[in-house]
Amino acid sequence: MITTSPPMKKTTTKIKIALSALCFVLVGCQTVPRDPIELKEDLDIAIKQAKAFNAPKPLTLVPNSVQQELMFNDINQAKQGMLAEKRLEITATEVDAKDFFQAIVRGSRYNIVIHPDVVGQISLSLNNVTLTEALTVVEDVYGYEIIRTGNIVKVFPPGIRTETMALNYLFLKRFGSSSTTINSGGVSENDPNSGNNSNNNSNNSSSNNRNSSSNNQSSGVNVYTENESDFWAEIKESLTAFVGTGNGRSVIISPQAGLVTVRAFPKEIKAVKKFIKATESHLHRQVIIEAKIMEVTLNDEYQQGIKWGKILDQVGSAELIYSTTGNIIGNVISNTIGGVSRLAFSKHTNGSDFSGVIELLQTQGNVQVLSSPRITVTNNQKAVIKVGEDEYFVTEVSSTITTGTSTTTTPEVELTPFFSGIALDVTPQISENGSVILHVHSSVTITEEQNKVIQIGSEVLILPLARSRVRESDTIIRAQSGEVVIIGGLIETYKVDIESKTPFLGDIPFFGELFKSKSQKMQKRELVIMLTATVVGQDTWKNQLQVARNLLTKWFPEELETCELSAEGELTPVCQTQCADAEYARSHDVCQLAQKDATKLNN
Repeated sequence: MITTSPPMKKTTTKIKIALSALCFVLVGCQTVPRDPIELKEDLDIAIKQAKAFNAPKPLTLVPNSVQQELMFNDINQAKQGMLAEKRLEITATEVDAKDFFQAIVRGSRYNIVIHPDVVGQISLSLNNVTLTEALTVVEDVYGYEIIRTGNIVKVFPPGIRTETMALNYLFLKRFGSSSTTINSGGVSENDPNSGNNSNNNSNNSSSNNRNSSSNNQSSGVNVYTENESDFWAEIKESLTAFVGTGNGRSVIISPQAGLVTVRAFPKEIKAVKKFIKATESHLHRQVIIEAKIMEVTLNDEYQQGIKWGKILDQVGSAELIYSTTGNIIGNVISNTIGGVSRLAFSKHTNGSDFSGVIELLQTQGNVQVLSSPRITVTNNQKAVIKVGEDEYFVTEVSSTITTGTSTTTTPEVELTPFFSGIALDVTPQISENGSVILHVHSSVTITEEQNKVIQIGSEVLILPLARSRVRESDTIIRAQSGEVVIIGGLIETYKVDIESKTPFLGDIPFFGELFKSKSQKMQKRELVIMLTATVVGQDTWKNQLQVARNLLTKWFPEELETCELSAEGELTPVCQTQCADAEYARSHDVCQLAQKDATKLNN
């Protein structure tokens, strides 16, 4: 008997091909995390680019003809500069202005053009000054407008001038508010949300929720902070105060184009230029704000709160400097801090690392990080971070009755969003010396639904209302750049259900309840907020990249520490590239060992 099976083989082959193709497609759709080595290489490239950007630009080769022309011009400019730096002794007593300007440039390399309307008399006595310094003094004292362009000096009378200057800023109005409210008393009929103002403001809405302060039936404490920014209106008001409005003076602002046109006297225009330059310098300051919002479930021996004194004792050998005022005054702090406290410390090492403090907090309880926001903020601008969800609850129910051929009742339900989650808003003020003043408003809100039973006469009403549990703080602190500030003391008490049972017997349905015991335990947890503000400088972003690279090396030491010496004592090509980086070479012994071996061979 002969059997043939080619068709079956073809079918099997087709099935294998189809399965292989399907696997290939599935692998192609899979999201594969990036290899740590690739991430490190990208960070190394970014760090080198940051170094190259800040390094002095090398001179490039130019043709000989261009070099000779540049050399000839440089020699002439050097000669002219030597003549311009000649020191003079100038004495004048009630000299006509035109005669004074013509005499002062006589014998110098300057040519002077005097406007026909230049009048007045000049008296001065100057010793050992240059021509440029003398002209500047006359311009400041007598108000003449003196413009120097190359070898040409132009003198204009002290009259009204028009000049346009650039001012780079966003064309917008910004408004923000935050409120911390503690109410006690009744709730009026026209104020259904007075008990929830704190929760609504934690949502950082721009609406002005101040119902509780206007409710005569309630009393308590309300801390309301408002931040309103209308930059272009403020700058116009300030510049108008500089130059005034009389004698043809005016200030024209074009926010869309970012231009400021001033019509005023030369001395006033100079003051306006100085003010605009200082304003731009302050507005463009930036700060990197990092935060850790944590919840510490306290151990039994720490039910009164975290004992910061013990934490400070454990880090006595570390390079940390603590203070209770935000300034570096040494390792002096009381062992017990009651209520909402603030603790500031700084590190001598680069970067901000919260891991050491978190590990120390774990000795006093179970630490859970709720959020780790990181944001860059400009000077005096509010930054808002919100993590959570908005859930709508019924806040008002009414009905409309329509009469006619038939009576119709239409219910009307008003829904209000209640936020549940974490909200943090920070407003920084950055000083010139690197210190930062922060307004910090943080809140952790948990909103749940509860039914309230109200009896009115013979009618019983069941109202589904929102219940909010809020842990909130509002404070203003001051810290140096890179200093870590800790806000703590927000303790919450809650119930924990404890169930114990006999093994195996307690798992039997119904009958196992006889072998179980249930109880409740009161537990406390404390909210801790750690903040660090790093003022952005020239090398700030490069340092941040280096911190990320060091963190990656710490997480994946086996994948990244692949450099080793060969049998001949030489570095592999990959390691040679890595050791070419000075910072990498300083932190890796293999690079230093290879350099020592190379030095011995050369000797």
